[in-house]
Amino acid sequence: MTQGLLNVLILVPVFLFCLCLHEYAHAWVASRLGDPTAKDMGRLTLHPMAHADWVGTFLLPAVCIYSGLPFFGWAKPVPVDPRHFANPRKGMALVAFAGPASNFLLALAATGILAIAVRVPLSYGEFDVSNALQILGVLAIKVNLFLGVFNLLPLPPLDGFNVLQAFLPSRWVGTLYRLAPYSTAALMILLMTGGLRVLGMPVEYLFRSLVRLAV
Repeated sequence: MTQGLLNVLILVPVFLFCLCLHEYAHAWVASRLGDPTAKDMGRLTLHPMAHADWVGTFLLPAVCIYSGLPFFGWAKPVPVDPRHFANPRKGMALVAFAGPASNFLLALAATGILAIAVRVPLSYGEFDVSNALQILGVLAIKVNLFLGVFNLLPLPPLDGFNVLQAFLPSRWVGTLYRLAPYSTAALMILLMTGGLRVLGMPVEYLFRSLVRLAV
């Protein structure tokens, strides 16, 4: 088995799990705020296939991982109807922030798993369980930090924009939404040109901090 294929078999399931929790967090907060849309459409669930997109969750990440290209992917967006919220702009901001927040919480949970794995020797027969947990813990920390930081970029359609719009004057929000198609194109250009590597700086800083905390 090649290293590229091994990376795919390890990273894609981790990525799927992290995306699943991210989208579930959106649906859960929306439901708690009074919007039944996600629940009615079967998205208030931890079942990964309810949130997975065949291209964005499986094909594209697998190709990126196998070929060594910058890692990228997405899940199906959770449907939200802000008309159900008492305060639509505040509600959308809370729903949006729930996704990245879930990733940062998962990164902390993975840090805890890593801390246990480096201190407690575990094995099953000849299989080194502790080593496997260390590998998964490190991968989960990095993937969740990237998802959390990336989604907080203040560009539509990312979560960071819906957080930002709650603090902007109302007259600016409509104009920014009209720029959404160009924002998506800009993100794709950044991906293809390697511009998203700039996210590596805060992600790497947070990653090193959490790993030092664990070990």
